[in-house]
This record gives sequence, C-alpha cells and structure tokens, in this order.
Amino acid sequence: MAEKTILCTCIACLKENPNGVLLTQNTYNRHRRKQQELSEREHHSEDFESRTGDIQQREDFVVDIDEGNQGENLAEDVMDESQGGNLNLVGLDEDNSILLEDSDAESFSFNEEDNEYYSDYDSEEDDSEEDNDEIDEEEIKDNEDMQTDDDHSKKIIEGLRLLHLKSLYNFTETAYDNIMKIFTTDNLSLYKVKKYLKNVTELEPTFYDMCDNSCICYTGNYESCQNCPMCDSSRLDGKGKAKKVMPYLSIKNRLKIQFNNVDRAKELLYRHEYIANKDDCDLDDIFDGNIYKELSEENLFINKRDVAFIASCDGYQIFKQKTDDCWLFLMINNNLNPSLRVKKENLLVPFLIPGPNQPKDFNSFLRPFINEMKELESM
Repeated sequence: MAEKTILCTCIACLKENPNGVLLTQNTYNRHRRKQQELSEREHHSEDFESRTGDIQQREDFVVDIDEGNQGENLAEDVMDESQGGNLNLVGLDEDNSILLEDSDAESFSFNEEDNEYYSDYDSEEDDSEEDNDEIDEEEIKDNEDMQTDDDHSKKIIEGLRLLHLKSLYNFTETAYDNIMKIFTTDNLSLYKVKKYLKNVTELEPTFYDMCDNSCICYTGNYESCQNCPMCDSSRLDGKGKAKKVMPYLSIKNRLKIQFNNVDRAKELLYRHEYIANKDDCDLDDIFDGNIYKELSEENLFINKRDVAFIASCDGYQIFKQKTDDCWLFLMINNNLNPSLRVKKENLLVPFLIPGPNQPKDFNSFLRPFINEMKELESM
C-alpha cells in the first residue's frame, strides 16, 4: 500500500514551490503543529483574532475519484481552481481521494522569526525528515501509553473509593460490579480492585486448615494430624484439599504500613506522650491501671514506639435461626488517642473462626497469633 502524501502550503513549503510540497503524513502533521504553536503565540493580538474568525469556520470535505492517473490530473485541476477561490488542496488519500479544505490561504501570515522557525524543512533533507518521523511516532506512542496508564489509575482510584463505600454500607459484590459497569468502561471488577490493593499493600492472608466442625485448627500439636481428634472428621476432601480453612492476616505487616506513614506514626506516639506528661494520679486511661504498671515494671514498653494492644474474642450468630456460631478475634491499638482507637477503621481483626460450632480447642486457633506476638516482643 502506497504511503499517504498530503500537499502542505505552509510558508516554508510555498517558498520552495508556489503550489506547495507533497509531504508524508507525519511531516505534514509536524508542520501543522508548528503552525498551531505560532497561532497560539499570536492569540492575544487583535489582528490574529480577526483572522482566526475565518479559520474556525472552514469546512473539510473529500472528493472521491477513480483509481489511476486521473487522480493526479484532477489534483492539478482543483489546485488551479483554488488559486482564484477559497479551496485549499490538502493531498491525496490512500484510495486516490482528494482532500480539500475551505479556508483562506492568506489568513496565516508569518514574520521573519516564523520563517526561521520553518527554515529546517528543506527538500534536500528527506533522510533526516524520515528519521524525525520515526522519533515522532515513538513519542506519540509513549504519550498514548502514559495517558492510558493515567486513565487506568483514575479508574482504580474510583474502584477503591467504591470499595470504601462497600465497607461502610455493606452492599453485595454483585451490586459493586454492576455500579462499576454503569460508571466505567474499563471492565473493572471487585476482584481486580482487591488484587490491585493486595499488590500495593503487600497484605495477603495466610490460611490454616481447620476441622470442618470447628473443633480444632491444625496448628501446634495438631499440625501433622489428618483427622480431627475430637470428632474424627477427615482433614482433607476427596480432591486432597482442606475442607475448611481459617484466614489469618498479619498484625506485624499492618503495623509496618502504619509506621511508614508520617502522620500515622505521630498518632501512634500517644501512649509515650501521655505517660511523659502525666502529673497526677487520676485514672484517665488504661495506662493508669495496675496491669499496665506491672508490665512496665517487667521492662516492657520501654521504647516510645512499643505498642500496647487490648485483645477481645467473642462468638456471634450470623443468622436469625442461630444455626452457625462464628467467633471474632478483635484487637484495639492503645497507642492511639481514645477518640481514635475504637473507630471501625482503626480496629484490627487478625482472624475469624467460621462456624458452624463453637471451637473445642480455642488455643489451637490462637497459635498463629501467639507466635506473631512473641516475634514482635523480641524485636
């Protein structure tokens, strides 16, 4: 397929040929871009405003002709007619269609500075023009990729905002996906947003096998068992996978994320500042209690960044029929101000014990949490 050529009538091309010069698509576009830049520089002048009034009213149209040499002859005829009217020959399309513009050639006037701006586009430098065309194509491709990445980032941010609303109002995953389909065209789903969030935060739960009747978790002494010692239920199903698992989300990794945030790190110094500024014996916070004082006497909480947690666990019914009994393990970060520590977004849930029954060996479910707390204590 022949490369598309367009007749350029800019000042540099008209200087070389009174009828203009046929250029490749990329070179013609570059001439037009430079012409637009010159137009923008003269935007505030009154003469330029009067001239651009006619430019904005021009209309483009295409005349199709038969293939062969008739295209060149008709192009010459139309170009001759354009000398006395407002038709400006742009060039020939790939199917030998003549591209015309209804515009005034005199509406673009250039001074000596403009001529110097176009002085590097002589016909003797065809090789360099081809090289510049390749560079321009690469720049355009890079700009398109950057715009695509920016658009995708905006869609991800919208998805994260909607995920925040989902956590506040607890609507379903189907509702989430349907909302994203209505307001975005990026084929964004809850699965993709969660995957992006996992890659950014590097938070991923660890799954521990447990009895399908919620008797034990296969940790510690039960780690190598293949059957539950309480109910004799098998650990694996017919496909060799665990019948039920307990997800555990690391406390240590979440603390790293919080301390990496400057504002959050300052908020986590509340415990140290409270004790340092305490000058009375009133019971204003948990740090005034006997338990904390006894732990402090054992050389705990020496560093100002040491974290004091309160752990709580209780069962709850997820159905009105009370057929399933789930257990939630909750942690409160006492290093935060009392006005912040009990807010929903500041509560930490390391694991959840799914039903249907109450755990018979609760310590087996606590094993991953205890191991991590020992690790944090030794740091």
